[in-house]
Amino acid sequence: MKLLASARLAVASVALLGSIACGAKTPTQPDQPPAPVYELKTSTFTGTVTTGGTVMFPFTVVNPGKINVSITELAPVSTITMGIALGSWDAAASTCTQQLQAPAATINVVYEADPSAPGEYCAGVYDTGNVQVSTTFTFKVTYY
Repeated sequence: MKLLASARLAVASVALLGSIACGAKTPTQPDQPPAPVYELKTSTFTGTVTTGGTVMFPFTVVNPGKINVSITELAPVSTITMGIALGSWDAAASTCTQQLQAPAATINVVYEADPSAPGEYCAGVYDTGNVQVSTTFTFKVTYY
């Protein structure tokens, strides 16, 4: 009788362990928040470049990614070649430290940069020696 009781206990123990093992869940990683989605921003600037002049505009990059800059309009002569500059903006001094210069920009030619960190940046248009009379422009910057 004692043997039969021990056998039943052993079978019950195996069945219990089997049901626990089969129903056990494997540990999971904690839920990760989704990666933030940054909105692509477009800033359009207008101004006038005089002979030998430079006009710069500040903007704030929230997430490093591509920055695209282009001149979209020039007047009175739309075929003039201008310079495009891109750099870091110093808000305290209201100055731009130019880091990229494209001295042969024409309308709708896009120049691209890859900032390494979020922060204050600046972009603008400058005379490369071609401006004979004040030239108005429209300048577009896309960034994250």
